Amino acid sequence: MPPPTVTTATPQAPEIAHQSAFFRDFLRLAGGFWLRGPRRWYARFWTAAMALLCAGQVALAIRLNLWSADLFDALERRSMDRFVTQIEIFALIVAGAVLANALHMVARRRVNLAWREWLTQRVVGDWMLDARHYQVAQIPGDHDNPDGRIAEDIRISTEYAVDLAHTLLYATLLLVAFIGVLWSLSGWVEVFGVAVPGHMVVLSVGFAALGSVVAFLLGRPLVRATDHRQTREADFRFGLVRARETAEPIALARGEGRERQRIATLFDGIGPTWAAQTQGLARLTGFSAGYIALAPVFPILVATPRFIEGAITLGMLMQTAQAFQQVTAALSWPVDNLQRIAEWRASVERVLALEDGIRVVAAEAAREGPDAIMLDRTGVQGLGARGLCVAEPDGTAILSDITLHVAPGERVLVDGDPGAAQSLFRVLAGIWPWGRGIVDLPPDQAIATVGERPHLPSGPLHDAIVFPDAAADHPREAVERALVAVGLGSLAERVEEAADWEGILGIVELQRVAFARLMLQKPRWVLLGDTTSALEADEADDMIALLVSELPEAGLLVLGRHPGPAERFTRRLTLRRLPGGEVLLREIHARREAARAPRRRPLPLVDWLRRGYEQRRQY
Repeated sequence: MPPPTVTTATPQAPEIAHQSAFFRDFLRLAGGFWLRGPRRWYARFWTAAMALLCAGQVALAIRLNLWSADLFDALERRSMDRFVTQIEIFALIVAGAVLANALHMVARRRVNLAWREWLTQRVVGDWMLDARHYQVAQIPGDHDNPDGRIAEDIRISTEYAVDLAHTLLYATLLLVAFIGVLWSLSGWVEVFGVAVPGHMVVLSVGFAALGSVVAFLLGRPLVRATDHRQTREADFRFGLVRARETAEPIALARGEGRERQRIATLFDGIGPTWAAQTQGLARLTGFSAGYIALAPVFPILVATPRFIEGAITLGMLMQTAQAFQQVTAALSWPVDNLQRIAEWRASVERVLALEDGIRVVAAEAAREGPDAIMLDRTGVQGLGARGLCVAEPDGTAILSDITLHVAPGERVLVDGDPGAAQSLFRVLAGIWPWGRGIVDLPPDQAIATVGERPHLPSGPLHDAIVFPDAAADHPREAVERALVAVGLGSLAERVEEAADWEGILGIVELQRVAFARLMLQKPRWVLLGDTTSALEADEADDMIALLVSELPEAGLLVLGRHPGPAERFTRRLTLRRLPGGEVLLREIHARREAARAPRRRPLPLVDWLRRGYEQRRQY
């Protein structure tokens, strides 16, 4: 092959991702459930039901507040008739609360599940399309562990969003309703000779604010102590995991004593952090106990002088105390939910980061023009490439000016630099979009592509071998013959056995299974990448000879490590990798550099506040 040359693209301005508003990004990703989703009317109905039931819950709370005044007025007058009437009214209020809360739970959970299902299908659909699940793992960015993001973070993103929206609506309605009640019950008081209205409203706001500030001041040291303790706990768990993973070397070296000492030292590090956390918990728990005990009593103490003066009745006194507690609870919503908001925000960020990564690789795979790889399936009688340049995912060059053509019935071996060969294999397989040039491919149904390990889905061995074809397309007898032909006769009797075959079979057996699959599917074109790398030289040669015998008309292209002799092939090409560092795709290279910059977290106020608030409701 002639010395490779690299032609760089015209420099372009770096593409910097637009920093959209956090909530707008979330609505762009998930808001379509109510707008365009196939179950949008279902979602709208149950969302409206949630809102109406939430209003009903607030109405019941207002009615309970009025009932409280009537009950204590009846007790003050020692009226048995009025007391019995209030018992009957209370029974109706309780029945209404039970029904409203039960129906609200049903509505909320139906919206939760339907929204999560819709969003999961959308993200998985984007992820498992056109090799994006593979490509997104090749680019830098905060989109690792997509399984956790799809299974757990989508659940939290949808479930917490619905719960937070409900509690915020409830707190808002509660605040609007009871501030009016509390204002009217407060009347007028004189402060330094000045008549002041609504003093109980001012006191409720001050009471909630003071409690939040004190909890914040007490909680900051506790969060630091908790972080230190979690770090030490993680070190201890890692030490145990490492001991388990290196059990054999430890046993052979008779090193159990040293390992026990090391593990004991790691555990000793937990003690000081535990003590610091205990001190913080003691302070916060003491404050919380006092705050909880004072909350129902404080408004009674403040309003009692007006009751003694005869300005209000006993019922109005108790109604004032209850309204005070409702206003205080509503004002505490941000404080009480900061931890949940922070967890929701983190999960939404993780889902958005995965979606952003998918959109990046989808856009890069869809590039057109002279700086893109064009897959030509328009009737080309062959497999190969014309003027192909291959790049790393960061835009730096790997190979340049590759011209290759495999005709029907021809067998070509391409070896040399293993990494370069595998990169070319991925380009020809259609899963590597980074580069430029033309790739000639037959229709998808006419080509079989196999890497180092074939994919074997869990289930019956018959189904796994013929994947992705249906088991009914290949009789059991044909599968058994193929297994015997590739030297896996011991598996022929287990074709109906269901198991995790990728975990059971070794790499040598898996590579032989790949050739059995090719014998059954009989493609017109075969593209192999390191598919014989684990075999002995004679075994690898036997597998190629088997393909030649079974598929004499098929074009065969083997890229990468092949331990067998090259004489079995009609042609052999050797690849030489380009020196690293030279930029082939400047636009993509600039995008990768921008992706490495630290990402600013949205809602930074949440991070700052939760340092003092996140433990408050737990103790």
